[in-house]
Amino acid sequence: MPKSAHHFAEGDRVRAARRPEFPDGTVLKLMDLGYLLVRWDSDVLETAHHSELSKVSDGRSVS
Repeated sequence: MPKSAHHFAEGDRVRAARRPEFPDGTVLKLMDLGYLLVRWDSDVLETAHHSELSKVSDGRSVS
């Protein structure tokens, strides 16, 4: 797999920037083409593109 062009790692806490109704989630796996497997706190698994996510640190979004 080529090196990713994003700053996410497995275990990072994330938020869906364009979906404020979604709970925060955790990155479970880095995938090809900039996609991440995320488990949202509601126990939903979903692939999401890194451009749609922001990191969460101490309860706040980080760019």
